[in-house]
Amino acid sequence: MRTTHLLSATVSLAALFGVVSSAFATKHTITQSGLAFSPSTLTVAPGDTVRFVRTGGSHTVTSGANCTASGLFNAPLNATSTSFTWTVPSSVAGTTVSYYCIPHCGGGMRGTITVVAPPPSPDIDGDGAVNAADLAAVLGNWGGAGATDLDQDGSTGASDLAIVLAAWTG
Repeated sequence: MRTTHLLSATVSLAALFGVVSSAFATKHTITQSGLAFSPSTLTVAPGDTVRFVRTGGSHTVTSGANCTASGLFNAPLNATSTSFTWTVPSSVAGTTVSYYCIPHCGGGMRGTITVVAPPPSPDIDGDGAVNAADLAAVLGNWGGAGATDLDQDGSTGASDLAIVLAAWTG
């Protein structure tokens, strides 16, 4: 009975705060300014979007290091294509993606995007669903560390509960 009331209160709390999984993706902007990208270094997570914006001239935004394309992305930044948006794939988690402008790479028009490893899955028990078992794991390890510390802040708490509720599949 107590678990039912706690579950009902928790679900109501999530509805009250409008927790949704898309709220965890972040939008970043990198601006081309002269012969530079600003910021030239950026840290992102899988699922985030990075928007490259042109301010003038004719440029590209091309993935790769040492002025050699890697094939991950390559887009113009010019008068007809004034921006390019890249959604960070999970396949590059835990790596650094270098990028450059093809015509200006030799002049130093380069940057890097560090992609952090994704946080632990809210499907704590690995059964393919985020449900009451995962909620019980979070509540049972409140204040503890480990697999239930989904936001990786050192202890299981309210934000970890919100992550489970946002990913709830029932």
